[in-house]
Amino acid sequence: MHSRPTFAPKVIPSGGAVALWLRFFVWGALGLISAQAADKIRVRHEPLQPRSGQAVRITVDPGLSAASEPVLEYQVVTPGKYVAKADKRFERDWVAAALVVTDGGAFTAELPATLQQNRNLIRYRIRSAQTKERLLPPKDDAPGNFAYFVYDGVPAWRGAVNPKGDGAAREVKTFSPSLLTNLAVYHLLAAAPAVEEVMWKPGGDGRHAYGHTGTFVYEGIVYDHVQFRARGGSWRHSMGKNMWKFNFNAGDRLAAKDFYGRPYASKWDKLNLGACIQQGDYQRRGEQGMFEALTFRLFNLAGADAPRTHWVHLRVVTDAEETPANQYRGDFWGLYLAVEEIDGDFLKEHGLPDGNVYKIEGFQPQPQHFAKGTPAKDNDAREFLAALLRGGGRGRIPSLRGAESWWSDTVDLARYYGYRSVVEAVHHYDIGGGKNYFFYHNLTAKRWQVVPWDVDLTWGDHMFGDGREPFSGILSRNPFREAYQQRLAELRDLLLNPDQLGRLIDEHAAMIWNGDAKLSLADADRAKWDYHPIMSSGAVMSGKSDPGLFYFGKTANRFGVMPALMKDYVQRRQRHLDRLLVGYTPSPAPQLTGPPEVALATGKLALAAKLADPAGAGKLQWRLAEVTDSKSPAFQPKQPWRYEVEAVWQAETATEPRVEIPLAGLAAGHTYRVRVRNALAQGPASRWSAPVEFVAK
Repeated sequence: MHSRPTFAPKVIPSGGAVALWLRFFVWGALGLISAQAADKIRVRHEPLQPRSGQAVRITVDPGLSAASEPVLEYQVVTPGKYVAKADKRFERDWVAAALVVTDGGAFTAELPATLQQNRNLIRYRIRSAQTKERLLPPKDDAPGNFAYFVYDGVPAWRGAVNPKGDGAAREVKTFSPSLLTNLAVYHLLAAAPAVEEVMWKPGGDGRHAYGHTGTFVYEGIVYDHVQFRARGGSWRHSMGKNMWKFNFNAGDRLAAKDFYGRPYASKWDKLNLGACIQQGDYQRRGEQGMFEALTFRLFNLAGADAPRTHWVHLRVVTDAEETPANQYRGDFWGLYLAVEEIDGDFLKEHGLPDGNVYKIEGFQPQPQHFAKGTPAKDNDAREFLAALLRGGGRGRIPSLRGAESWWSDTVDLARYYGYRSVVEAVHHYDIGGGKNYFFYHNLTAKRWQVVPWDVDLTWGDHMFGDGREPFSGILSRNPFREAYQQRLAELRDLLLNPDQLGRLIDEHAAMIWNGDAKLSLADADRAKWDYHPIMSSGAVMSGKSDPGLFYFGKTANRFGVMPALMKDYVQRRQRHLDRLLVGYTPSPAPQLTGPPEVALATGKLALAAKLADPAGAGKLQWRLAEVTDSKSPAFQPKQPWRYEVEAVWQAETATEPRVEIPLAGLAAGHTYRVRVRNALAQGPASRWSAPVEFVAK
């Protein structure tokens, strides 16, 4: 029983105010809750997130027994004086307020306007004056209280690249509230010593222990008593601006949304925040999380399920003042990348059947999720790893030569070929030594699948690792080599090319950057952290983190150099992908003849193909896909971009080199591409033809 449901909290307008309904079950105990209300009681406060000077009304719907003499208790937590649940003050600092019974049997209380001061956290709960027991939330509710956050809105923030520098670097810029709220704003309320210990003092409670709690706020909803710790492996305390991990209470999980405001299919039990600050010794500081966001997106587009990501603006409330003159203090903590946890909710988000999920570290399985109804044991993972590594030893190419049927029956090869294609396209080689990936055992299909993780050291040939992992040994021999090459070639045609990758880079860069002619969140983050005093302290590792490392250490550079670097890498990496396709000789691709003929009478688009070898042709496979054109009048920047690898229509014909494509459902003004390829009865399919592009009318 929890104070929050397993579905998203429902915001219901009521008389012009906004009410947050928190649904839960309360079973009658000792006669304190009436039998009529034993199934559920609704509690709400309005407004959802009050501003300074607004009175707040708290309502408990009928069902609470007056005989129990219910009393509202509230606790005011002021900024800079955070009270954690483990503090002695937590149970001491509560104030009683009367609950009044309305004609309809509900109980109400009004908290006066004087309590509502900017950045105050107000906790509340209901106790029995008779027995002193807590009535609401119920005893087994993990947070143990309700809460709201008083907030007047994100203020402007002012900062310079280097306040102690010269010239333009010393010039203070003002970042407006509208700019700062272009991303989701996450608040953490916590004690300053707890934040400093987690971020900058290694040791303590150990790598995976959550030693502190705070209050998390998003979209006006308060998630109280959330555990938090530092995130990461060997370098988790080396960068100055370090990564966070939050553990939400059961039944009170984060209702996260992507950059475009779309709720994820499942709530998040864990929140991983990447620091968007590359290791300094790889000379890529200032890519601002682009490497991770792009790489995970590429895996998903290639059919290899990977974490969803979205950028957020993080604010950490530890001081009394929100925006002090010292730009390195105050609530603004800058730009972070939220990365989906790989667990049971990950499977739901990606439409995968329930199964077992393991993180792999040093070729050892670490269970993350067991399918419901199955034994909570890792025998399947250990047996699978033993088979993979048999005869080869750790870190070496698996043996199992001649066991083609074992691979086909045991591994989801189609997804693996997509995974491996992206690994090669972005140089995600930090996967040796049995790390930086998960294994998912699909118990329905009886196949194992690799899920990528920790993809920051990418988009550069100088990045760490040799790229070998437990599956890669099969790629050097047929039939696996040929199947992999065909998938790589297909992804080269549809996704892993300068055109589509260039657009993907532009889409993601636009989430945090307004072009170097204007200020952006990337600029604000650089001002906060490039010369932050922590970068010169003993809390970081020199080389990994030093002052002034953003944008190749050149103060005049801005974020625009990073998308340009990535696009240049795409061009150079094409030669590597070509080398991987040496020996791959599919039949010649058909040629589409154009321009397309739009049959207005039938509402179809007619296209013809020219076959290189009509006598040896097999079936023809056709595909239609939308591609976003950011220069089109129909372009909508707050809508997700579309890519050619995502087909909206597919068909197969015999050797007839002509097709009619239905136009119903196409969006007027949007751009589409048609391609065709030759699928032979034996041997690899041809490459996809050059596209014919058109704009729907």
